[in-house]
Amino acid sequence: METTTLPRPPRVGLVSLGCPKALVDSERIITKLRADGYQMSPDYAGADVVLVNTCGFLDSAKEESLEAIGEAIAENGRVVVTGCMGNEADVIRKRFPDVLAITGPQQYEEVVSAVHEAAPPAPSPYLDLVPEAG
Repeated sequence: METTTLPRPPRVGLVSLGCPKALVDSERIITKLRADGYQMSPDYAGADVVLVNTCGFLDSAKEESLEAIGEAIAENGRVVVTGCMGNEADVIRKRFPDVLAITGPQQYEEVVSAVHEAAPPAPSPYLDLVPEAG
């Protein structure tokens, strides 16, 4: 009997900063990514990409967001930024030019697309209902 090995799904690390609205955004993003076949990583090292959901309300929150981005880049290197501080993309890019993508708050489709681009979901004929067009 032949055994079938399914491809390992891509893993996403996440840090969510800020208010309850940011947490709701993170939960919506996670729900969509899990539906797309992604798994959550408990740490940055095991992630294929790290998503940092930032806060831009106060200067102290902005600094905490920048520190979180820096930590994710140092520990993983493949980082997508979203959330309120995404509205200040120039500030983020100036400090962290290697960030893969930056989106603002409630930009669910854009951030999910950025994660797909950074760590494409593994196609599987056993799990996908519609084969990919090729």
